[in-house]
Amino acid sequence: MSEDEDSIYLKSVASLGDTHEVVTNQDIYSETGIKLVSCGSRINSSFYDRLIRHKLVQNPDECMTVEGGVSTQELLSRARALFESGSALPGITGLVEMDRLWAAVSKINLNNTLSFKLTVAREKRSKLFDHSLRIMLLSLYLGLRTGLSESELVALATAAAFHDLGELHIDPEILDKQHALTPGERRHIYAHPMTAYMILKNFPIYHPLISTIVLEHHEYLDGSGYPVGLSGGKIGNLSQILAIAEVADGIQNRKRLEIVLKLNKHKLNTNLIGLVSELFRPGTETSDTNRNSEDIGKTITLLAASFNEWDELRQARGGDTPVVKFANQRIQNLRHALFDAGFNPNEPGWLISGIENDAEGLLDVEALISESAWQLKSIARELDKFWTDESGEEVKAWIGNCIQKMVN
Repeated sequence: MSEDEDSIYLKSVASLGDTHEVVTNQDIYSETGIKLVSCGSRINSSFYDRLIRHKLVQNPDECMTVEGGVSTQELLSRARALFESGSALPGITGLVEMDRLWAAVSKINLNNTLSFKLTVAREKRSKLFDHSLRIMLLSLYLGLRTGLSESELVALATAAAFHDLGELHIDPEILDKQHALTPGERRHIYAHPMTAYMILKNFPIYHPLISTIVLEHHEYLDGSGYPVGLSGGKIGNLSQILAIAEVADGIQNRKRLEIVLKLNKHKLNTNLIGLVSELFRPGTETSDTNRNSEDIGKTITLLAASFNEWDELRQARGGDTPVVKFANQRIQNLRHALFDAGFNPNEPGWLISGIENDAEGLLDVEALISESAWQLKSIARELDKFWTDESGEEVKAWIGNCIQKMVN
């Protein structure tokens, strides 16, 4: 981890001591042999400057204990509370044996270091902590539906609980969805599965099974994921479950979820897509759109025109350069997925014909537009990752122009 990542996490650890009793269980030394903190010291924000000025010999998580730290029992009780509140697993009744799901959560093995990290997440990044619990529940649902063994379910639950620990080392402002990421900040995002992997690989009870699932939870079947860009069968089955849970988390509308999953069918396990959709049966969602049919119709027309513009650009550039070939494969995947979802670029007006006063129908189309914009942004990010020279600039400029027309 970089010094910046260390400083962000240490600041959270130190400030945790302002509200909870965080005590050192051993002396803390710098790499040069200077004793920075004595065993039995109460840590708070006043220790931050002392710790950050030095490279530490020990991992701070292994040198400290916290009063009221996260336990397996707390993970179980908080997961149950999320489920009972309706904010996780809507529509699950009758689909799986809930006793088996809760049993898997109850068997998560937490060592002191990981308990400490989860406590930091609970107290300093509560949204991240709750997100991990929702991912755990959704992943276990999928694991039960696909016939995982008990040991596999426990491994999946454990990986879900830990999967985003790497984000504790990222500035929370960068993780804000409204924040426009710089290339450097995006590299921090791409690195967070590796950061969590490096934490877990130090413990035999979590490595290599749990650590590998965590490492791969943002990898996609078409190779467009990160941090490595694995594809197809190189991605483990349990990792694929976490990946689709990440995509589905937070989407509470059945129609929108179906569209999102359809447009990601090249990235995600198709068998799992169907199982996620079953959670959102009719009557479990609401319909709400702020755009009228005329505005949506214009945007659909612009989207269709953009694909034609891409064909012209590709032909003008010969269509045989590596960057154009790469982008074209991704764009054609999106094109085919949109066609499967009911969008015909040759007849864009047909998609909203007859639904001008149908709020749910308009919501479907609006969701298709929104997800299309996200997919195009994802292609641009891949170009940033693999083509750092000028070869991809024209393609990225086309994508940026296309997105701008769709969202304005």
